[in-house]
Amino acid sequence: MTRRRFPVRMAAPALVLAPLLLIPAAVPARAAPPAAAIGPTAATLGCRLYFNDAGTGSSPTVWQDTFTLTQSPAEPKVGDTVTVTLTAPTGPDNGPVGLNAGDVPVNVTLALGGSLSGSATLRMSSYPARAVAPAEPLGPITATGTYFAAAAGAATLTVGRVTFANASATTHCSAAGDRDHKAAPVPTSIVENFTVGGTGTATPPPSPSASATPSPSASPSPSLPPSATDDPPPTATDEVDTPAQPFGPKSVKLNCKTLSSLSAWTATHTLSMSPSNPGRGAKVTVSLKFSAGPKSGPVPVGAGDLVPKATVKVGGVGSGTVNLKGPAYGAIDAYAALPGATLTGTYTTSQAGLVSLTVTNIVFDHPQVDTECNAGADPVAGPKETSIVAKFTVKSRAATNDEGEGGGNGDGGGSLPTTGEGGVTTLMLLWSSAALLLGVGLVVVLPRRRRLLRG
Repeated sequence: MTRRRFPVRMAAPALVLAPLLLIPAAVPARAAPPAAAIGPTAATLGCRLYFNDAGTGSSPTVWQDTFTLTQSPAEPKVGDTVTVTLTAPTGPDNGPVGLNAGDVPVNVTLALGGSLSGSATLRMSSYPARAVAPAEPLGPITATGTYFAAAAGAATLTVGRVTFANASATTHCSAAGDRDHKAAPVPTSIVENFTVGGTGTATPPPSPSASATPSPSASPSPSLPPSATDDPPPTATDEVDTPAQPFGPKSVKLNCKTLSSLSAWTATHTLSMSPSNPGRGAKVTVSLKFSAGPKSGPVPVGAGDLVPKATVKVGGVGSGTVNLKGPAYGAIDAYAALPGATLTGTYTTSQAGLVSLTVTNIVFDHPQVDTECNAGADPVAGPKETSIVAKFTVKSRAATNDEGEGGGNGDGGGSLPTTGEGGVTTLMLLWSSAALLLGVGLVVVLPRRRRLLRG
């Protein structure tokens, strides 16, 4: 993409013509200067996918976009807390499976150089802004953070690494090229040069809002050493991002019952949540994915007649239930294995602390006959909670705008506008080949009326 430059227009003082002399007109009070910026500038980043944010990464891909790095105040002075924003209008491309809004929080690590040292972290806690279909751009990015201007002199800001922090399929990006972008990121070409005004050095206040702790020692050029893979320590206004504990992907055996027929169902399940470190009052999306459903019974199922649903119990500092729902299945032949599915729902956090999510029941909802699956020997007469349990931490701060509002405990979750499997476990990149454990169960469809479950 071509680099665009936007001219900066300066207002000149007006002059009023008077006999024999020029009298300057009254000059209004000086407005605050605009924020300094680098870009828009085209850049190419390299990325790798990390399942559960582990290993050295796989499925390398390229992200091409136009980036703008802005800071305010435009001319920082020693002792200022400076706000930095990175924007990208397009975002990387989604992978072959749709994503829900807010599934992929964005973290950007900046290296401070020149008269400054240390790092800063920019965040966009809820991304993408909308549900995104497979192979489509994820959309605009605006990540914001702060640093403390501790020393005067020429300084630089360098984007070192961008992380798309999906709990099940995290993606790390740095400078172009294929490498382990998590453990060995290379600084990008997105660099801003500026000058910190004033003289001497300053010590950050006791309760700074800066997300980095720079020191006055000089560094001739910015760097992002391989060991700098973690965010900077939190301050009094920025609590620790406690790692979430999603469940799976893991093989789970459940029991299912349709009318009086009992059967076993084994599949690979993944239970996750987003955002994974929300504030109080945040709207959290809960997602359950399984690799394959039980087998259908001797009667074919019409398209749209069978809908997978699940109930998730909220424990820890939370309480209540979350009802999950997936897209309706298409037509299913007799004795055919049901495809896998992703079920989603939302609820609103309340107290700060550790929250647990436990899948208590999975239902294949049909207008005539339900099939219920859980860990009970008789899933209907003696239901038992499953071993599918995930945990995450709610911060003591209030929810940000990016984390959304409303949603209410236990409200039903919508599904993505795509059919089949979809959800939060795929981000931007092609999946590596994986063996799916196909379950064997029994979904019997008979012409008998029953109660309707509301999800």
